[in-house]
Amino acid sequence: MAQIGGYLQPDEHARFKAYANGLGLSESALANLLIVREIRRKRLGVLKVKYLAGKPSESRQRVTAHRSDAVMKAAFLSRSSEEGLKPDQAASIIYRAEINERWLEQAIAA
Repeated sequence: MAQIGGYLQPDEHARFKAYANGLGLSESALANLLIVREIRRKRLGVLKVKYLAGKPSESRQRVTAHRSDAVMKAAFLSRSSEEGLKPDQAASIIYRAEINERWLEQAIAA
């Protein structure tokens, strides 16, 4: 099984988990949707300016997207590389952006 993960601070992780639960999704399902969105929309270049954090603290918590195929992981690795980021940094950025922007919540409500 292919995995893509990113680290969040404890408060960010709590918000991500609550957000996923509020949407009726697991953390992994939400993470997968956000990864697919990034591959298609290519927003990392803009998002990294606002959401790239410094060195993560030791209390950080990992959010992992579990994939049944390696194709999406390869696409995300490529996308991350295009922006000069490691995949875990890129994942963290899109997770942070979503807990602030709440794109999926708005899309569902529309």
